Amino acid sequence: MEKLALHELWMLPYDLEEERAKEFLRRRGAGRVGVQLPPGLGGCWPEIGATLEECGVEGILVGSSCYGACDLADEEALKAGCGALLHYGHSDMGLPSKLPVLYIEARMRVDPSPAVEDALHGLGYKRLGLTTTVQHLSYLENLRKLLLSRGFEVHIGKPSGRAKYLGQILGCDVGSATSVAEKVEAFLHVGTGSFHPLGVAAATGKTVISVNPLGGRTVLSAAEFLRWRRGVVAKALSCRTFGILLSTKKGQWRPELARRVEKELRKEGRKTVMLVQDEIRVGDLKDFGMEAYVCTACPRIALDDARSTGEILLTPFETEVMLGKRGLEPYLL
Repeated sequence: MEKLALHELWMLPYDLEEERAKEFLRRRGAGRVGVQLPPGLGGCWPEIGATLEECGVEGILVGSSCYGACDLADEEALKAGCGALLHYGHSDMGLPSKLPVLYIEARMRVDPSPAVEDALHGLGYKRLGLTTTVQHLSYLENLRKLLLSRGFEVHIGKPSGRAKYLGQILGCDVGSATSVAEKVEAFLHVGTGSFHPLGVAAATGKTVISVNPLGGRTVLSAAEFLRWRRGVVAKALSCRTFGILLSTKKGQWRPELARRVEKELRKEGRKTVMLVQDEIRVGDLKDFGMEAYVCTACPRIALDDARSTGEILLTPFETEVMLGKRGLEPYLL
């Protein structure tokens, strides 16, 4: 299957759990329901809308960002007069909500086994950690058996924070990798994009073979990532003014951490200002005129979104590295 653009991802077969959604809607008895869709799944709306119509429910599409379960739009749905919210594409993190929420993980009905089989040729490792994102978790056990049948030793770890399942990786939780890192030579990650496997590589120091379920593999090295981040930290050393970024998103709001970062920077003679936003857009930071920034929200903002800009953007961990309080390795998200 050829590679699809983000706006074409909805064309793939996802499990939208229509019957579970219907049961939830009937049980809640809400006349109006909010629907939150992540990038790539917007095209699924007609199918979802038909399910709502069948239940006699008005659907309201919440068009704000939806980058994870941390980005829950319960308050927006409530303002729109909704009695419940359907959140698609992510697993439940257990965040408190102002109205009932049904998390529909939208698991992909594409078996990644052929792509994984192709990726095994000339691998050079025998002890592998196996990780994935929620969209492909239904195939994790089959992949484990496939690897075992090909003579590999396979380890699937436990999450340490917000991830819900064994083997599941989030941008803010790579526990499924770090918990088995000492037992493996490398990791095999099943999913699209580089952010999640890069997090695994950085946190474990191991090579990650990232397999796209639609075909193709990428080998990611922790060394390259650490060189990049070491360079960013070095640039920040000479900066005197820092903007500390906070996101008001329900699962990313960390004011205590922001105050702690502020205190440490000021102790070392830096000037700081708190910048509070809902969605932090790296491209807009130049308007604030700070020499460097520290992001206390999702690590993806500093480690992925900032790659294409000239902004010096650190994570709280990297700020401690810059101030000489710890080393860059082992890297912490």
